[in-house]
Amino acid sequence: MKNQLNDKIKLLFKPYFTSFRRMSKFFGFPSHYLPAQRMEEYAKKAIAVSNLHIMKNSVNERLSLWKIQHPDIINGLINVENELLNFISLYEEIFNPKLTPYSQIEDYHPNLDLNYFSEINTIQKAYWLGFLFADGWIGIEKKQSGNYYRIGFGQKSEDKERVFEFCKALGLNTNYIEDFKILDEESNIYNFSRIRFLAGNVEWEESMAKHLISRGMHYSFSEKVGKRVKTPIFPDLRDERLMLAFLLGIFDGDGSLRLYNSPKGNTYVSPHICSANKNFLEEIKKYYNIKNIVFQNSQEKIDYETGKTKILTLYGLTLGTELYQNMMLIMKKSMERKRYSLKAFYNTPLRKWLLKVLPKEKLRELLKILPTYRIAKLLGVSNSVIDRLIKKVYDLEIPIRGDVSEQEKIYWIKFLNDIRKYPKE
Repeated sequence: MKNQLNDKIKLLFKPYFTSFRRMSKFFGFPSHYLPAQRMEEYAKKAIAVSNLHIMKNSVNERLSLWKIQHPDIINGLINVENELLNFISLYEEIFNPKLTPYSQIEDYHPNLDLNYFSEINTIQKAYWLGFLFADGWIGIEKKQSGNYYRIGFGQKSEDKERVFEFCKALGLNTNYIEDFKILDEESNIYNFSRIRFLAGNVEWEESMAKHLISRGMHYSFSEKVGKRVKTPIFPDLRDERLMLAFLLGIFDGDGSLRLYNSPKGNTYVSPHICSANKNFLEEIKKYYNIKNIVFQNSQEKIDYETGKTKILTLYGLTLGTELYQNMMLIMKKSMERKRYSLKAFYNTPLRKWLLKVLPKEKLRELLKILPTYRIAKLLGVSNSVIDRLIKKVYDLEIPIRGDVSEQEKIYWIKFLNDIRKYPKE
């Protein structure tokens, strides 16, 4: 190779090969990367496949630029480029390195899908993205080889099944779920569970952490608390079903159901979400055209990253029952204790009566005979009440009606007239 290097080519390479720090820059790394690889704790470890690919890309980019700038030595540069790329490929073939430099992924989580959040194209991915916005975090861990992201996700022990489901979705090893007990200032005991894993170099590596950040899981430094804090940006997933699944993840993490009793004795359920970031809730309010205002309160919360409880100034937003019901329909296996029941939402006298006199299978058969507006009229209720019963309570599809005999129509009209007489308790 040396014989091929004329003086001009030598001059191009010389500034980058007088030290390992400069050589690191040439291959697309921070200046400390290659010197760190020569330290005793790293000396016996092969450079990871992902980093070898970075080296190849850097060689391609730099040599492509030089070939444009110095066309008179283009053949020599092509030869040098080929030899460098062949050398890197040979290194990979001989040493068979790990896929990534943070070996925890392969050693402890061999089934982890590193690209899980690179594209949000399923209900499940959108849901877990929202849940991470609420109860996940992206920390930074400093090592001699550089700074690395660490992703974490935690829940109170009563909701530990969510941590298991999160691990299952991403391919994380559930043996590394950690269980903790903590005491607050009033000696109250809190049990919680969490999973943590390294997720890529901060400065130069493509990683799951960077995928999450690009989706809106942002952080910024807070002068007030003296550290990085989550400053989420509401993402546009370009699909209404995905947006609802994302909001459901937010709700399961940072949402609650509040019960209100009316003067008439009816119980109403009001769904809320909260966040330490007011702008984030304002973005949700704007996107869904929610009329309720963003309100402020204080609340004790567990910080799953540090394992401590703290009183936070939080902001809240009431979602409304219709949006909440749409969220529930988008995913059947969300957090069970935060899912509504028919009793909770249909406890007015009229709705209780409808559930009693018009069960799901009866309504399914009835829809094959009569249109919804006719059913509503015969029962003496509004079209919207019947529509909600069909779509949001019973989750029924309205069938295409075929030929119906006059006898069938008479039977079902009589059925509706009869049940209309039942008392609405």
